[in-house]
Amino acid sequence: MNAPALPSLWLMQVWLPLGWAVVLAALVLLVCTRFTRHRGVVWGLPLLVALWTLLPGEVSPAYWLGLAFQAPSVLLVLVCAWWGGSALRGVPVVARAGKPMTALLLVALVVGWLLLLDTLAQLPVALYALGFDAPAVAVVALLTLLPLLQAGAAQRVSTWLAPLAVLVFVLLRLPTGNVWDAVLDPWLWLGLHGYLLRMVLRRN
Repeated sequence: MNAPALPSLWLMQVWLPLGWAVVLAALVLLVCTRFTRHRGVVWGLPLLVALWTLLPGEVSPAYWLGLAFQAPSVLLVLVCAWWGGSALRGVPVVARAGKPMTALLLVALVVGWLLLLDTLAQLPVALYALGFDAPAVAVVALLTLLPLLQAGAAQRVSTWLAPLAVLVFVLLRLPTGNVWDAVLDPWLWLGLHGYLLRMVLRRN
């Protein structure tokens, strides 16, 4: 049995603070844009949080977040970077999800629940371990490409985020060498619950 391909140690050490810096900066930016329009605050506070997160050792939030949640998924970092860049440019982010994208989001929710059950040893199959194998990578890559079949979807940056996350994983094996960790993490999974709930409430 071949050993799974893992990312380089130095790459993991770089990704952990860098990934959390992007995520925390986007979270602070979201709060800032809700409570103030002062340009200095909107730009400065997320930047300060990002720089704080990049500090080495226990003074950095990334150290404690890494102990609790490991590194953020590649997809979560890409989503936060895309949203944050759009917000800073003043470009409204329109949440449009056609049927293929909605189906993909539902698949992600189901996989998240299955991975949770797997963590609690409630499944007959070690689902998480399958994420180290090539067939799982191929299936995930195929699923992320399905939303591109919708007319006009290829023109939206948001549609390319999941395929790009898979590509980064294939090239660099970030963040853990497991494809599930590249496209899904607890924070992204919880965010998908809120996003889909919001979609349901808007349709009713």
